[in-house]
Amino acid sequence: MNVCLSRPRFVVCLVMLMLSSSLVFANSATVDCSGATPGAFTTIQAALNSFPKAGPNDISVLPSTCSEHLLIVGFNDLQIFANPGTVTVIGNVPTGRVMNITNSVNVFIDGVNFNAGHGILIHNSSDILIGDGSMTTSGGLGMQSLNSVVDIFNFTIQNSVRSGIAAQGGTFSLDGGVTVSNNNRFGVSMLNGHLVLAGGDGTAANPDNVISNNGFFGVSAANSSELDAFGGNDITNNGYMGVRVANTSTLEWSSGGTITGNQGVGISVAGTSHADIDTVTISGNGASVAASGGLQTVFGAAGGIEIVENSDGVLNGAVVATNNHSTGILVSESSLLSSLGGDTVNNNTGDGFLVQDLAVVHFFGADTAAGNTVAPLDCDTSTVLIGDKAGLGGTRCRLKP
Repeated sequence: MNVCLSRPRFVVCLVMLMLSSSLVFANSATVDCSGATPGAFTTIQAALNSFPKAGPNDISVLPSTCSEHLLIVGFNDLQIFANPGTVTVIGNVPTGRVMNITNSVNVFIDGVNFNAGHGILIHNSSDILIGDGSMTTSGGLGMQSLNSVVDIFNFTIQNSVRSGIAAQGGTFSLDGGVTVSNNNRFGVSMLNGHLVLAGGDGTAANPDNVISNNGFFGVSAANSSELDAFGGNDITNNGYMGVRVANTSTLEWSSGGTITGNQGVGISVAGTSHADIDTVTISGNGASVAASGGLQTVFGAAGGIEIVENSDGVLNGAVVATNNHSTGILVSESSLLSSLGGDTVNNNTGDGFLVQDLAVVHFFGADTAAGNTVAPLDCDTSTVLIGDKAGLGGTRCRLKP
């Protein structure tokens, strides 16, 4: 029997006792879905079923392919991790969710690729982190979040039959290195919640979020949602609008990013919504607008930005709306635009600024609008223009038809 008599030995013994206690209460398991590792579980679900709901619990998955559906219900403090690129979970029931996280807190899934099934569902859960993996070829939504707090990073969602990410309520964050591409409907959508696009700086160590080549909108926030976008977020080549906020929603876009090559308008602010925008390049949008005379925009005349339906927006500087296939910036239908100056609206097919139908534009500082096909600034007599228009190179105002 060992007895700790002196004070230093007592402290050492106490630390050892604490460590041994933590090991007793930490539950760990190893999974090898190939069955090649003696003593390891052969499915992740079997390892989950061996744990109590209250953690900490952790599962290490060895390189293998797992054919199963993960059901994580009521867990608190759970980690499932693998070396990125070495583990794939394939949904073995085509109509089932390949992973379902419900009523859980503090769940971290890292390094796992998911494939097939009907994507990933997260319901009524918080502090859910998923990274360094992918969700591909879902037969439904790629990832659905309902009234949850979710953060994904270094994660790819692509080739879903429906949208890439669909969230309702709660908070959903894309925390750098997230790619959402080639999904048949929306790239990312939020209803009645908070959507955060926290992009990187474009380097290999801190990559941008990329939302591209989706069938409908790239990013949509509607029904009293808030969309905060900062850092590197590249919204490119989507089939409809690049970014939409609608139905009393708010957009805060700052600190970089590009919105390019989307078939409809680059940014749409509609339905009594609000936007603060700075430091973004909006170019090459609106090809379908030019081809069809207004398809895929609310009002039907914008290529770069539209602020319509009694909405308001603020350009805080360093907004570059160039080479779009229709008007650079449209303000219409009793909407308000405030420009603080330092923006560039050049070489758009149509007007630089088009202001009409009871809209108001206040130029607090000088912007540049050159090389646009029609006019630097075009308006009708129902509108109000205030402030510094000298840098625009002239205006063309006309009677309402």
